Amino acid sequence: MTDVEWRWLRSWSVDEVSARLSRASTLPLNFEMAEEEMTLENGWSQVESQAVLAHERPGPPSGDDAFARLKHAVIELGFSDPRVVHGYFDAATPLQGRPVLLELKSLGLHYLCPVRIGAVRSGDEGERTVFGFRFDTLWGHIEAGREWFLLSKDHGSGELRFHIKASWREGHFPNWWSQLGFALMGRRYQRAWHHLAHARLRELLRSGRLERRDEGGGPPRLEPHLADLKIGLKPVQFYSQRGMGRRLGGVEREVERVRRDRLLLSVGFGVLAGMRTFSAPALLSHQLSREPVEAPEGRAHVLASRRISRVLGVLALGELTADKTSWIPSRISPPALVARALSGALTGAAVASPHRRPSAGRALLGAAAAVASAFAFYKLRQLATRRLGLPNVAAGLVEDAAALVLGTRLLAAMH
Repeated sequence: MTDVEWRWLRSWSVDEVSARLSRASTLPLNFEMAEEEMTLENGWSQVESQAVLAHERPGPPSGDDAFARLKHAVIELGFSDPRVVHGYFDAATPLQGRPVLLELKSLGLHYLCPVRIGAVRSGDEGERTVFGFRFDTLWGHIEAGREWFLLSKDHGSGELRFHIKASWREGHFPNWWSQLGFALMGRRYQRAWHHLAHARLRELLRSGRLERRDEGGGPPRLEPHLADLKIGLKPVQFYSQRGMGRRLGGVEREVERVRRDRLLLSVGFGVLAGMRTFSAPALLSHQLSREPVEAPEGRAHVLASRRISRVLGVLALGELTADKTSWIPSRISPPALVARALSGALTGAAVASPHRRPSAGRALLGAAAAVASAFAFYKLRQLATRRLGLPNVAAGLVEDAAALVLGTRLLAAMH
């Protein structure tokens, strides 16, 4: 048996890594179960993430396109952020059966964990081309299980997608406090690594750079004609569930590259709901129905329904018209205020996580923003009509324009 190797604030030298790679080729797996048996019911935790990296010209890969460049990056482990997991391997060895040492890094601790590429997928599978491989953990790894890394191209749409899927259990730990740290911090690092993996491959397509250098000493670059690629902007889909049925994170939807502060988006849609009750959910529903994100177990938010989007659109237009009349009740009257608070709660929770259970905290934040906004714009409307003498219709149109600008910016921030 081989214990887990770990160090504090330092890594392993080239010679040390070389010796350990040679030894890793003889290590046995640290689990005994067929892949199809590694299920939640049998106690194996599941973690999965996928994202559309880009769209290129439809048709099978040509051998000198973005798929080929991404394939090279996957083989080189260019998707793995070295700040979290750095991989060591001998590129001269065949991919099938290749031993790899993964240096896991957390809070100054370094763990050297061996894996082996136990399976490779490559070729056309119906209307798409798939390439990828599977890591099998070896004795001396702090986790046990199998993990697939798959790159695919849809021939019809030209969609390039990267998919990571693992079944795992806890493996070997060198001491009790490492096991405790893994229990406390492991999920956070796992999520971060998954999201960064997709972000790094997207960045490779944007910049044409791959961090690991080739034999010539220079980083491989994409050809100029690939600069016209349409890089994917949709969020990474992340799913994690503990074995024996205990949910870790459900389906989580996050954006990894643009600065999207979901708290501010929840507040923003709450403010919009305070201005116009139906405009906030109508705009958000329109956006979600146009660009739905596929989620495990079909957990799409009600606002992602095209039918709901159409109904909300009609209600929003009716509200804009009624707002200019004298018979509509004040927005700070109890019924109107409750309606705006509910609208803010709905949109505040939905924009934070459209494909998981609603967040009570974000719902309260959206509702509070809606109530505050209702009072603020009520006072501004009074100021415009009573003190400045602006006609109610004109004041309402100015507020409509402000709501439209705010809604447009909120939708833009979601991309």
